[in-house]
This record gives sequence, structure tokens and C-alpha cells, in this order.
Amino acid sequence: MVVAVQNSLTEISKALKQRGYTVVDLYTYRKPIDAVVYEGKHFDFSAITDENTEPVMSTSSKTSYGVFIVCANGKSIDEIDYMLRTRCYSSFF
Repeated sequence: MVVAVQNSLTEISKALKQRGYTVVDLYTYRKPIDAVVYEGKHFDFSAITDENTEPVMSTSSKTSYGVFIVCANGKSIDEIDYMLRTRCYSSFF
């Protein structure tokens, strides 16, 4: 899974790489991505371009349309990893 991460989130980037994610820079990478991880109260949607949102093959071998966006504020790496793997913001139970 290709995850674009805001450059200020160095510890999260390192941890995601250790968990097997392909981590790229949010503002300079211009190829398709599966997800974005950012921090702050507001997200600059201009970072996601048409080049980033073309269909890509996800790890489940199904075509994925769209970019999953995760705000890292107050979340552990385990919570972020769960969200990325399930494409779900929280458990229903």
C-alpha cells in the first residue's frame, strides 16, 4: 500500500515503513496513492491531485478508487495501521 505522509510526521513514517507500507512524501509524490496521513486541524486537499487518485491495486488485489485520509492527531501507530488496513476509521463494536 502506498501511503503519502506529511513530512512533519517522521516517526509515523518510520513506523509505517517498518510495517511494510510504501511511504512517500505527501506534497511531492505524483503517482497513485492509496492513503494520506496528516496532522493538524485542517488538511490541504490541493496535495491530492488527479495523478494521485488514479485507480491502483490494493493489497487485497481489488481495484481501489479514491484516497483514504487519516488525521494522525491523538492516534497511535497501531490505530493508524488498523485504519489503513481496514479503510475504516473505528470499530463498530
